[in-house]
Amino acid sequence: MERRHASSQGFETELKESHVDFYQGRAHIIADQALEIERASGSCLTINADNIVVATGSRPKYPGNSHPKLVNSDQLLKMTTCPRRLAIIGGGHIGCEFASIYRALGSEVTLIERQSRLLPAWEADAARQVTAGLQAHGVTIQLNRDVTSDQILSKGECVQIMSPDSTIIEADLIFFANGRRPNVESLRLWELGIDDTSFLEVDASMRLPRAGMHAIGDVNGICLLDSAAFAQANTAILNITGQPTSFDPQWIPRCIHTDPCVATVGCTEEEAELQNFPCRIASDTMFLVSDSPRSVIDPEPTFIKIIVDSKYHRLLGCLAAGDHAPTIVNTAAIAIRTGIKVGDLRQLGLTQLSATEALMSVLRKIR
Repeated sequence: MERRHASSQGFETELKESHVDFYQGRAHIIADQALEIERASGSCLTINADNIVVATGSRPKYPGNSHPKLVNSDQLLKMTTCPRRLAIIGGGHIGCEFASIYRALGSEVTLIERQSRLLPAWEADAARQVTAGLQAHGVTIQLNRDVTSDQILSKGECVQIMSPDSTIIEADLIFFANGRRPNVESLRLWELGIDDTSFLEVDASMRLPRAGMHAIGDVNGICLLDSAAFAQANTAILNITGQPTSFDPQWIPRCIHTDPCVATVGCTEEEAELQNFPCRIASDTMFLVSDSPRSVIDPEPTFIKIIVDSKYHRLLGCLAAGDHAPTIVNTAAIAIRTGIKVGDLRQLGLTQLSATEALMSVLRKIR
């Protein structure tokens, strides 16, 4: 909590240095170019603007008020003790990250996903890497299991999850990681004819269906990651300032902070196959030489897979799993965005020792 407070103070300082007016309160939009802010004191302030950007984020889908042993991510983060046994419902990136964190803290963790694999919204190789990592650290994974509220029972100081086949999972705490919902209710966008019953629908320029209005980040539901929110903000700003641009999710690196860390960017192997796209795929698992004072070799292997356009010889996608996965994928993202050819990329001189050299090693497999 202290780190979050320090981060908030840093943002406020940056806003002041940029001469941005900052108002705190609950806002609702009263017209295309006007909003009203209700302050804690009860007073109201009306602000007019040529453009309005909605960036109100999201919150857990599970409200977390039905039982003290059933919590959402906001409640879990406020707890100062670790449960001895934690059951997590939902095997998306949030569920996987918390499973990894709490297992490292010593909790017995059971991760439950209703579909046939973890990370159903990610490519299969990413799911395999995360699944193997979680299982290696002792996380119990149950797939093809849809937990409903009537299957959860209290038993003394713990809770039980029942299943139709009479299997019982006992836990001291159940964490629902089964999705998020947008923070839109107080904005009263429906009064302007904007559908706010779910995530706000925007076009590729981040525009809402009203002149001068945009929505970025979690509130539009396109990609609930900070890297995507930053890119969407940049897209909205460029369009507002008269520089037409579009948001393309394939250019945005995504990262799952599990152990090992998994990151990806660009086209997936499944997408290439679905579109019959002419491409070549290369992959490798290796131990990286490290400059860490603890060891000359990283203790865990790094997996890298790349997808290359067979016609134009440009990088289309990259998946990496390992401690240095974000660095590798960020380098791949730059290559994809700039369109540099693989041959030119391989000729770049790099400092040694570096994780980026591992990417070059896999690129050299493409002929």
